[in-house]
Amino acid sequence: MISSEIAREDLEVSATLGDLKSLHKILQFLKSENLISLLDCGCGYGGLTSYVANYLGIREVYGIDIDEERLLKARQRGIIVYKIDLNREKIPLSDEKFDLVTSFGVLEHLISFDNFFGEGFRILRKGGYLLISMPNLGSYINRIALLFGFQPRDVEISRKVSKQGFLPGYGGSYIGHIHSATLRAIKQVINEYGFNIIKIEGSKSPRLENPLIKFLDNIFSSPSLSRRFVILAQKPRV
Repeated sequence: MISSEIAREDLEVSATLGDLKSLHKILQFLKSENLISLLDCGCGYGGLTSYVANYLGIREVYGIDIDEERLLKARQRGIIVYKIDLNREKIPLSDEKFDLVTSFGVLEHLISFDNFFGEGFRILRKGGYLLISMPNLGSYINRIALLFGFQPRDVEISRKVSKQGFLPGYGGSYIGHIHSATLRAIKQVINEYGFNIIKIEGSKSPRLENPLIKFLDNIFSSPSLSRRFVILAQKPRV
């Protein structure tokens, strides 16, 4: 299912690309919505941004990120880009400008989600869609980790120390995941910011794909237990 828009560098930085099947269940729903404009928050190199835009037939494509090298590549792909720190900076675009705002694997890098959801609501037109994917703090593997006193993988506490109390074989180099959420928590926050949740899909992670994990992923595939989830929400039409 990976297309020519996706390069190796995109796969290296995007966990969402590791399970496009789950994302496609939501993209298929959006395909008939005749969306015109898209803003991808945390667009990276722009591969997934371009893929989503092309799949949905969107021609007005914007992206924001904090990494200048990635933004340069995204710009070369025809994406209108801005360097923005979503932790604290406002998005320099007008109210109700976009039909679709996406965030694929960005929220876990933020100190707080408030700026993202507040700005996302502001720049979406009435009836516009918000599409996010992120790790699940309440995943089956994190529940097992906590039961035995281990640190959830997606809540890192050090940039320098590799042994942060993770499950054996579930550590690795720093990936910048400082904040995660359970499905219950993120649903409540999304609703509080005025969105209506339309669809939720459980998703897998491309990392640590050993046979046992693959087997467990298939068993614990419900969004509340899956390692990641994808959520589609909508700004009310009135």
